Amino acid sequence: MGEAKRKRDQQARSWPGKEAFRGMIKLHALAPVAAINGARIRELTGDDRFPADTPIILRTFRAEVGSRSYHVGFCLDDGEAFSAIGIAVIERLSMEMPGGPLHVVPVQHADVAWDMVLRNLRTFGGQTLLFCFPDSDVYDAGVAEISYSNHIEQFDPNGEPLGRLTNAQRRAIREQKAQILNRPPPPRFYPAGGIDQEDAEWIFRIRTPAGKVIRVAVWNGRRNYEHELPTDIIQWVGGDKIAMVQIASPVGIDRRSSLELTHHLAKDFDGVVHWAKDTETFQSILRSFIRLDLESVGHPDLPEGWNPEILILGANA
Repeated sequence: MGEAKRKRDQQARSWPGKEAFRGMIKLHALAPVAAINGARIRELTGDDRFPADTPIILRTFRAEVGSRSYHVGFCLDDGEAFSAIGIAVIERLSMEMPGGPLHVVPVQHADVAWDMVLRNLRTFGGQTLLFCFPDSDVYDAGVAEISYSNHIEQFDPNGEPLGRLTNAQRRAIREQKAQILNRPPPPRFYPAGGIDQEDAEWIFRIRTPAGKVIRVAVWNGRRNYEHELPTDIIQWVGGDKIAMVQIASPVGIDRRSSLELTHHLAKDFDGVVHWAKDTETFQSILRSFIRLDLESVGHPDLPEGWNPEILILGANA
């Protein structure tokens, strides 16, 4: 058993770099569709207050990330429903992948918004991805960087490359924003009916002080663990022995540290799943891991007949 464990640890340290794509991400803007207009949004939302003649501009793309390709959009939401433009974004993405699941990434904090966007763009393995932001400030923090980042190359609907904005243009835009004091009221939000929504996967690779490398997944229980773990979540982390830990409080409460907890569990487990009690706790774990610059990765390659030992734990510290 000691030799087998040594080989597993050695294999973990040499995971292939393909899981953490670092090449250029190409975003091809989806062509506008005349049928998605103000009148259509009024029909989708059931809200006649939305102006029928409002020009509609959607942030929707076909992403090329190495050998992978998928569709991605950006919008505002309140955690449960979407803005009117968000409903239109979902409609446009659905035209590309009708009936397919929509993987939703809620982004709550401006200071890590771009990091969350870039990590998901690099590691997403599905077909349709939607980033959701609570307000325009967080939206700008997570989306504006697309036009500046040297990790992103944008193309218009005709396939023509779009140049990056310069630092001077970036400063001018920020100065203009700072001068705007009278902001418009926040948007109304609407449920998106008939869409199969799935939470995006959050998987990190962590090296412990002892040198052991494991995968760690984070799952949002939303309200008192009512959002149950997906049946395949153990495949996100792999390993022969997996800990599934219910986390009852946000990072920092009673000095709680998800990283220290992971280091402790890694002594006895090969993979760890943090099952957060609610959205606040979930976001706090993500924020702490991202601020620590932990690497985001995809699923591991699992051997045929893989049958891990799984233990469910509770943790408050």
